[in-house]
Amino acid sequence: MDKRVERIREALEWLKTNGVFRSNREIAEKMGYNPSMLSQVITGKSAVSQRFVKTLCAVAPGLRQDWVWNGNGDMFMPQIVPEPVSGEVPTDFERLTFIMEQMAQLVKSFSIVVGPLDNKLKALEKTVKEQDKKIKQLENELQQMKKAAPSK
Repeated sequence: MDKRVERIREALEWLKTNGVFRSNREIAEKMGYNPSMLSQVITGKSAVSQRFVKTLCAVAPGLRQDWVWNGNGDMFMPQIVPEPVSGEVPTDFERLTFIMEQMAQLVKSFSIVVGPLDNKLKALEKTVKEQDKKIKQLENELQQMKKAAPSK
């Protein structure tokens, strides 16, 4: 069986075992898919598309697309483990709060990567300014040398 399908099956089982969803039917409906389509994907009868993987990851908080698609890294983003589904439907405020928390985590992760790059960029900008200053100085010296050179 395709490794990607195996990872999808593993993710679905994890989501059900840990109470995030109750069934494959619930997952499929949340994704906007017909439950039979999900069944065809996990049995290998239907090809796995990137759209399918993106949609699955969108309804399963923290599930990493790169893990599902390529098998890279962990199944879930660090420190993002989905909460089990209770009998209640979350309010819009609760959904917004959850989204904002996820975005804050992503910004924090992004800052970890971007911070060192920003420092490197500032150092390169400083070097470019110094080199620009040196080029202008050399151009002035060249002009003075041309003026001072005897004409033929």
